[in-house]
Amino acid sequence: METSHKLYSQTAIALATFFGGPFAAALLIRKNCIVLGQERWGFNALILGIITTVLLFGCIFMIPEPVLDKIPNALIPAIYTAIICMIVEKVHGRELRAHKAKDGLFYSNWRAAGIGLVSCVVILAVLLGGIYLGEDNWNSTEYDAKIKQFARNEEVALSLYNILEEKPAEKAVEFIETTGIPKWKENIELLKAMDTLEGIPSEFTEYNELLRSYCQVRIDMYTLIAKILDEDSESYQEELQKLDKRLEDIISRLSK
Repeated sequence: METSHKLYSQTAIALATFFGGPFAAALLIRKNCIVLGQERWGFNALILGIITTVLLFGCIFMIPEPVLDKIPNALIPAIYTAIICMIVEKVHGRELRAHKAKDGLFYSNWRAAGIGLVSCVVILAVLLGGIYLGEDNWNSTEYDAKIKQFARNEEVALSLYNILEEKPAEKAVEFIETTGIPKWKENIELLKAMDTLEGIPSEFTEYNELLRSYCQVRIDMYTLIAKILDEDSESYQEELQKLDKRLEDIISRLSK
């Protein structure tokens, strides 16, 4: 394995798992397997991630609502994240430590968290769409198509964090202005269109509102990052930290 190849660290996989469940973990583990020359293991990890996700939500839906209400929101994600961390340590712990010792490259935790959120958005859309599939008074197929476009736009916009690590500041600013912010704005427009779907259930409009807040915070963050890069200044760090905290809160609410 060449150290010039990037891997996802255990911390990055844990972040993605907490926000996006076993499916997000499987995506990152599969990527590591491919880099490590373990393509077959990567395929198995992806299949296992899909099966585990289905079983996980199946079990959650079987828990009586009064019991589920008493379970802390973070408990279930914390449990499956801990399990995934133990699996990663057992399967790739030695390789990841060796990669780090050789000053090998790792993908950013922000990228991993973004993949986790994309997985969360897609999974929730599929689950909610399945719940209301039998209702004829609204177009769940169109909603699913738009949420998938939302996820694609988000993935493109989040590549900013790779650019920040690998490219000059002016390239990052150019990306923010020509691609990053426009993609977040496009997602806000998608959400507006989704809200106008006839007969859309209230659960979806509430979820859309959270996603809208998420996109707006991302726009504010990207605008601030561009200022920091343009002015080569640290004077906006406190404001950026506040936005970071707001973003974490929204992501936490989206993951519930």
